[in-house]
Amino acid sequence: MKYILVILFISLVIPVYSQEAIYSNRDFFIIKNIIGENEEYETPYYIFRSEFEYPKILIDACIHGDEIAGAIACDSVMKYLDVTKGTVVFVPRVNIKAYNSGVRGVNVDLNQYFPGRKDSVSFYEESLAYDFMNMIKENRPDVVINLHEAWTKYDDYKYQRQHDKSFGQTLITNQETTPSFLSEAMIKINSKIDIPEHKFRIQYFPYKPNHSMDNIIEKLKTPSFTIETLRTLTLDERINYQIICILSFIKQAGVKFKYYH
Repeated sequence: MKYILVILFISLVIPVYSQEAIYSNRDFFIIKNIIGENEEYETPYYIFRSEFEYPKILIDACIHGDEIAGAIACDSVMKYLDVTKGTVVFVPRVNIKAYNSGVRGVNVDLNQYFPGRKDSVSFYEESLAYDFMNMIKENRPDVVINLHEAWTKYDDYKYQRQHDKSFGQTLITNQETTPSFLSEAMIKINSKIDIPEHKFRIQYFPYKPNHSMDNIIEKLKTPSFTIETLRTLTLDERINYQIICILSFIKQAGVKFKYYH
């Protein structure tokens, strides 16, 4: 009976495409949902929720299918995370078709097609972008964190020549004045990184009308930031830095949790 009550409670507060309770106890439960159910791009996402819905953070990875460190980091964090106050939503593989093929994008670069189009007949990425945005709208997070990777490490000379390029080991914002939320998260992150040249810095990235982060901010009025790890580092290093970032942002968002790793 307790299991049924949990399902009924969730169905009242979270409108989703499809949902399945995969874990529950008295104070904490995990729900598996689907973006684009029965579509070629359908992909799971997971809601880790305490009895208190807020504060809430959403973390997504693999908008680019070959940027795999974020997806593996999400998998790892989900194994050991127990949320005691608030909610964490994980979307480990947004573009699961590209992830399974080991490519950045199957037809086009998904991150150039936001906010998407419902039931697009051109290519699935437009419909996926639309469904992804709709999922965020339905879940109403306080902040969205996007996990990415970049081939080039930040340096001032390269940045001055090309402001609209993503660099590795950066935390990206589209605001010229850095939000305190982001600067405080960076302090938390860098306190756990011993190698000075691997520490993160904040990068201002000008507004792009078709990027996911900018559409989340503009269309959904939800703060959003992007993490870029450096792809020339080893995969283990990148996963570790993504895990540090995920946990630091969850803490910065005000979610209370235990981490058993």
